[in-house]
Amino acid sequence: MCRIPTLEASLTKGDNRPSMTPSSHRLLLLAIVVLGIGLFSLDLYLPLGIGNGVLYGGLVVLSLASPDRKVPLIVAGGCSVLALSDVFLGVTLPNVPLWMGISNRLFCLTAIWVPVVYFLQRRKSEEALRQAHDELEVRVEERTRELALVNETLVEEIAERMETERSLRESERSLKASQQELQHNREELRFLAGQLLTAQEEERRRIARDLHDDVNQRLAMLAMDLRRIEKDEMGERGTIMSMISSITGRLTRVSDDVRQLAYRFHPSILDDLGLTKAVRRLVDDFSASTGLEAVYVHRDPVTPVPTDLATCVYRIAQESLTNVARHAHASEVEVELICDEGMITLSIRDNGIGFDLSQASQERGRLGLLSMKERVRLVRGTLDVIAAQGCGTHVEVHVPLSGSHHG
Repeated sequence: MCRIPTLEASLTKGDNRPSMTPSSHRLLLLAIVVLGIGLFSLDLYLPLGIGNGVLYGGLVVLSLASPDRKVPLIVAGGCSVLALSDVFLGVTLPNVPLWMGISNRLFCLTAIWVPVVYFLQRRKSEEALRQAHDELEVRVEERTRELALVNETLVEEIAERMETERSLRESERSLKASQQELQHNREELRFLAGQLLTAQEEERRRIARDLHDDVNQRLAMLAMDLRRIEKDEMGERGTIMSMISSITGRLTRVSDDVRQLAYRFHPSILDDLGLTKAVRRLVDDFSASTGLEAVYVHRDPVTPVPTDLATCVYRIAQESLTNVARHAHASEVEVELICDEGMITLSIRDNGIGFDLSQASQERGRLGLLSMKERVRLVRGTLDVIAAQGCGTHVEVHVPLSGSHHG
């Protein structure tokens, strides 16, 4: 692994070396020519040997410094011709055969051409290595681009997965909150249903008791008086007329009590006079029965209010005033009923002692508040209760006039 950087560095170094100027090139060629002539002359006058011939290899090595690749070949060829011609033109020693001089010159040719062959092989290896290096760089660049694309894709996938996981966590939290709210609503509805059944049974017992203990006994007494009159047990006419007058008054009171009992189940004034007048009657009866000062402000509707919406608003007003009478210890109550084109707004405010709303929402003993919430929910309205200890209570209801068309 350490050889490749070293070889690449050498290639880079060879590529980046300063090129020889034309004047330096000419001086190099001139030096090679002069040295070649000198060596040839020296070789002519010295006895035949191998020492002078080897010096031609130095000229070849010197020619390798030329940037032109043909120069070493030309120099090697010239030196070879000079070395071989010296066999026939140079001085020979006695008793030395010719083949020895030729073999010496062949050895000189080896010294001449080995650097050239090495130089050419080196150049070929460098070019092959440079080409391999260029191809490797291209492949590295391509691979780098591929890795960059893969990295970008991976980053996008990771971001998408993180976003998906975040959305899933939020969905899980929302689902868990919805499930908890649904469970809470189910428990409230179950409790409300039980309380309503209990209240219904208590109301039925009270009605049966009122009918039996009060109305039934009064009717029995009236029947007994009528039998006495029928049997003519009273004697004088004046006494009979007085008895008839008493019976008439008592019948009127019984009729009023029965009418009040029926009114408590369904106020017929809603069907006869409408919502705003029924609430006025309710407020007046509340003020007369409790002695509290009650202020009533209203705005009549442009179109008739549907029966189910009118009943819902009336019952909430009735329940709110009942709570004021039982728990608020107030001295003044303000009731406001505004009927616009698309919304019915009921506001009931008292100056009583108030209550802790957060604690009341956790208690299950406040059937009135739960029933009001359920009534408003059925007509797709909203119920807001603002209360605090010592600051009175404010109940505000908003019912859309389209709320009667619910599924």
